[in-house]
Amino acid sequence: MLKNRLYYTDPYCKFFTTQIIKATKDTEGNHYVILDNTAFYPTGGGQPHDTGTLNGVAVLNVEAVGDEIRHTVAESLGSVAEVEGVLNWERRFDHMQQHAGQHILSAAFVELFGFPTVSFHLGQDVVSIDLDIEEVSAEQLDAVEQAANDIILENRQIEMKWVTETDLHNYPLRKQLAVTGEIRLVIIPNYDYNGCGGTHPSTTGQVSMLKILSTENIGANCAYISFAAGGCYSNYNEKTRN
Repeated sequence: MLKNRLYYTDPYCKFFTTQIIKATKDTEGNHYVILDNTAFYPTGGGQPHDTGTLNGVAVLNVEAVGDEIRHTVAESLGSVAEVEGVLNWERRFDHMQQHAGQHILSAAFVELFGFPTVSFHLGQDVVSIDLDIEEVSAEQLDAVEQAANDIILENRQIEMKWVTETDLHNYPLRKQLAVTGEIRLVIIPNYDYNGCGGTHPSTTGQVSMLKILSTENIGANCAYISFAAGGCYSNYNEKTRN
């Protein structure tokens, strides 16, 4: 079941042991394996995949293909049945910080000004969201950034809950969901309720801080906002200074 995958049951899992279900090649000749369970998050929902190793062999890509999670590896793992997985924790935790930062920032835009987020992209250096509004003023950006950092400093709990369609009316969702079946909510109680399949820290304080970097009008009713949080912002500052 989706909810039993290790990246959901324990997003802080850095090492794990599991069984290989299938080892083969794709149409381009790349080796990949399907595992009985995995801590490697596959690309999806605006969040990139995890990297790391399986039995010391680099994991280059992780993607969901149907019901399978394919782990593309740098070379064949041979005929072994069991593997030890090691995550690139720096990359994983950065993604957790940035994704939670996006939830906090998007909720602040809605709470203060009613500006909904329509898309989200987690890049290597910065994160971006597109708002369903033509333009955002400097004063509005300052207010939203302050509100987001207040939530971070309050170190609120971030909860994950699996629900069904019939349960959704019990939650004040930030936006309506199009998914069915197993539905995963990411909840900051009394602040944000949102359907999401990404990885997040357990508290807002672990996001550390958030900084809006730029904004741009990219079309009718579409304002592009870029930001960075936590370690990503520290790295961004270092690069801009150099």
